[in-house]
Amino acid sequence: MNSNLIFDLYNSHKNYLAQESLTNYNIDVKALLSNLFSPGPSFYYIIDSPTLRVSLLSKGIDDILGVSEDEFSVEKVIERIHPNDVSWFLKCEDVVAYFLRNCIRPENIVNYKISYCLRLKAKDDQYKLFLLQTITLKTTEDGALLKVFGCLSNINHITSVNTKKLSLIGLNGEPSYLELDIENHELFENFKPFVTHLDDIPFTSRELEIIKLLGEGFTMNEIASHLNIAFETVNTHRKNILKKSDSKNVTELVADCIRKGYV
Repeated sequence: MNSNLIFDLYNSHKNYLAQESLTNYNIDVKALLSNLFSPGPSFYYIIDSPTLRVSLLSKGIDDILGVSEDEFSVEKVIERIHPNDVSWFLKCEDVVAYFLRNCIRPENIVNYKISYCLRLKAKDDQYKLFLLQTITLKTTEDGALLKVFGCLSNINHITSVNTKKLSLIGLNGEPSYLELDIENHELFENFKPFVTHLDDIPFTSRELEIIKLLGEGFTMNEIASHLNIAFETVNTHRKNILKKSDSKNVTELVADCIRKGYV
């Protein structure tokens, strides 16, 4: 894929990327990671939006993608996208740009987590399914992007099937737009996504916490200790979660929750 395509796409949305970079900006990475779901080998990064250059990068990229920290860039990631997922990637980014610039107030842009899956070439030169999650950290007063935090997690051990659904997950009380079918051209042209409030998600906030921890590989005892609750309570939650989701096991449950953007 020609990496210029993504630059052209972003530039086609008026005032989507800020004109000048933000300097001397302090970031609480630990707080950001609490909003992300990392059920497999992961790494995170921060993009300087005006230049689309990486301004912060975690360890582990070489072990996951076979790309050194010095080589890592937006272009390198784009080059590793499966050829059959390029169109999907561009459509997702197009819809996201339209949503952030036209469907919410500028001050609410930082209250949305973007989530979708795509296949990337991993270190072993095999294509694996990855979960991409991004959160805008800072914008200009009129909503142009300044800094974007991203995380890529290898979820191929959970599921290798990409259902090609995009989720725009509201944080801090904002509504969520889950499982968007962006292959439907009418959705993009007349952006009127289905609004899903927290009340519409079948799981309680505690159950979502447990699902996230299960997906990240925590044992039942570790979850009990982490949440400071009894093992029996965790086990009861697990049974209720599986029943609500109609899943046969935890792997199936986590895969379904990833597809639906619940975590």
